[in-house]
Amino acid sequence: PPDAKDKAMEKERSKPLRSPLLIAVGVDKPAESKVIEIENVCAAAAACQNLLLAAHDLGLAAKWRTGDPAFDPNVKKFLGFEPDQHLIAFLYIGYPEEEVEPVIRPSFDDRTVWMD
Repeated sequence: PPDAKDKAMEKERSKPLRSPLLIAVGVDKPAESKVIEIENVCAAAAACQNLLLAAHDLGLAAKWRTGDPAFDPNVKKFLGFEPDQHLIAFLYIGYPEEEVEPVIRPSFDDRTVWMD
């Protein structure tokens, strides 16, 4: 249909409004030559996880998303990031609309190798 593109664009534009709080997380480029870029990425990812854990501990709902907007130069510019900065997370945080049952996760046993 001719209006499919407009509907898709409207859906994309409404995504930041899915929760009352949206935190965009970018990663600084290393300021010193001895700093390895992946360490900054890992530190920012750890900070994201800690934010999610804190939100859940407070009884909030929280979700980590990325997708194509994380790579879009216009999105980065709008958020104040440089084009070459990594945008690693959109953290959606708010109050849950309903009680969510915990997900039963598989055991770590089949994903862990212990070395003696």
